[in-house]
Amino acid sequence: MRFDPAVWKSLPGAEGWDYWMAAVHDRARRFAEACQAEGIPFNVCGGMAVMAWVASINPDFIRTTKDVDVIMRRSDMQRAAVALPQHGFFFAETNGVPMFLDGADGKPKHAVHVVVVGEHRRLDAAPAPDFTDEALRHADYPWPRLALLPLITSKLIASRPHDIAHLCDMARVGLFDRSWRDRLPEPLRDRFDRAMDDYDRYYRDSAH
Repeated sequence: MRFDPAVWKSLPGAEGWDYWMAAVHDRARRFAEACQAEGIPFNVCGGMAVMAWVASINPDFIRTTKDVDVIMRRSDMQRAAVALPQHGFFFAETNGVPMFLDGADGKPKHAVHVVVVGEHRRLDAAPAPDFTDEALRHADYPWPRLALLPLITSKLIASRPHDIAHLCDMARVGLFDRSWRDRLPEPLRDRFDRAMDDYDRYYRDSAH
């Protein structure tokens, strides 16, 4: 289902939020089905991937997200730009961010935003990591998600406050610990240390 602002505004409080999240999840599902139909590899990354990883261990620590981010190789993104309009997704670029609008009249806020392998996004400190074509899926999140190490890497590259919060969420459920430091590129290890310091300070012994 495409997000409809009129429906959202008609719903009270929590029902409106449920509708928003259902639309986000459905957008990820429809985009995955379209890419699968056209043989275009990609992984869901960002908050949706974090949700799926955390849910695979302990759903009590899931943090919601407001959009769909995917990681693609540039050549595949270019193929998708040609192939996906017949599935309802239309390529656009807004403020330097490539994306697939959900419908020809779709809004950038409700698009599938693309991170391009090997390229810098605005303000990012390093190029985006690559992904494998092996599909990692969770029963409630039936789309291919970014593997754990490149997901951690991508979160450290961006290092916005919510990226650090996502790292803490994954650490809280035991998906990684400080021993992972040496698996990371050298330039990101200091950022990893600071993220784990935040985890120790705010979350390790928290009951919330």
